[in-house]
Amino acid sequence: MVKTLVAKDYRVKPGKWGESKQRVQIMLTPTAIELVDAIAEQMELTRAEVIERLIRSKCLNLETLKEIAGDDD
Repeated sequence: MVKTLVAKDYRVKPGKWGESKQRVQIMLTPTAIELVDAIAEQMELTRAEVIERLIRSKCLNLETLKEIAGDDD
């Protein structure tokens, strides 16, 4: 099961990244949600932390994104 419940005070205090988190809404395909959830479950993380780590990783950069097919994006 993916961890989703977090105490409110956790979100307003700077966490391990040294910044307070802000709530945002994103839209993902069902396939992307399943992949994020599978990783989150295996690593015992929240969806938000999986996405945060991916965005901050060296794996995600402009060149990599250009290589990913997505004609309608």
